[in-house]
Amino acid sequence: MKWWKQKMVERQLANKLMQSGKRAVLFPKEFKSIGIIAASEVDYEVAKAYIRNLWGYKVMIKGHFFEEQEKESIEWISESHFNLLGKHKPYLNAFTEEKLDILLIPSTNLNPYLRYLLLANPTGFRLGFFSKENTPYLDLMLAYEATGLNENIQYLINYLNKIKEAC
Repeated sequence: MKWWKQKMVERQLANKLMQSGKRAVLFPKEFKSIGIIAASEVDYEVAKAYIRNLWGYKVMIKGHFFEEQEKESIEWISESHFNLLGKHKPYLNAFTEEKLDILLIPSTNLNPYLRYLLLANPTGFRLGFFSKENTPYLDLMLAYEATGLNENIQYLINYLNKIKEAC
């Protein structure tokens, strides 16, 4: 059953990619809300803590991380949050309908469920780390250096601020 859901999510993902075509990249003037989609709880918590340290509670943070084992966190998702046709269940409606200022992807390897969430969210600017699989989904990508996730997120935010200054 698990493999079927994954195949159907991959099919939904392929359809969404074909339908989206060229989309307008909308760079926000101000950062009031940031979404995080992470491949693990550790990546999610590190990114969330970095943003909190940088902007405090001036910025609303929403997001999800993928984990096979059930967690008591409201940010946790797994294949159980998708139906047999590969579509998300109502639990994820709030995230897929809310337009955030930016989406931060602190992971290089996203599974089909997370890529589906990434495409389903209407946010205009998505940034993360370069990987071959992330290329069609992200607007700004940087190479992941071996220094650690905190430093890499700092590089991403620095580039984001430079773009903001130039606009």
